[in-house]
Amino acid sequence: MIEKSGCSIIEKQSRNMKRLFLLLLVFAALNQGAFAKAYFQTGEEMIRKATVIAIVTITGVQASGVRGKTWTYRQVGDATVESVLKGDIPGRIKLYGMEDFICAQCPLSEGRFLAFLKKDGDLWTGSNWDLSLRPISGTTVAWYADDHTRHEMKPLPLADVLGRIKTATSP
Repeated sequence: MIEKSGCSIIEKQSRNMKRLFLLLLVFAALNQGAFAKAYFQTGEEMIRKATVIAIVTITGVQASGVRGKTWTYRQVGDATVESVLKGDIPGRIKLYGMEDFICAQCPLSEGRFLAFLKKDGDLWTGSNWDLSLRPISGTTVAWYADDHTRHEMKPLPLADVLGRIKTATSP
């Protein structure tokens, strides 16, 4: 081996690689977004953690660039609150969606929804990413296929889901 100043080139390269790896590890640890992953709640968690649960109708979805306390929202929609199952909310609100968190977002579309909401600063937003707005079609709502799933949905009678929510939110 070729030696330079008492160390082989291979030893120096090994030390440099270790330093580079350590530097990258420190950078990744300091960068909070480096290991970010969206957490999707079960139906039970969503009911428990939402600040407001309401039936809403969303109209007039538009592009936005409004910054909340946590995210920047690329959509805003006008929402009329039909009924409230949990919490307190005005009859008409601006609802913000399409967060700048690329792992998960709450896209807005026009229609009638069972909405699970929270506040990001002063902005009303979904409380569980794209699962926050459960589409209502006639007398059914897209709801969790079972108590343990976090993504699979199936149409269930709206009255049954509302009954579950009322039971879960009763003191």
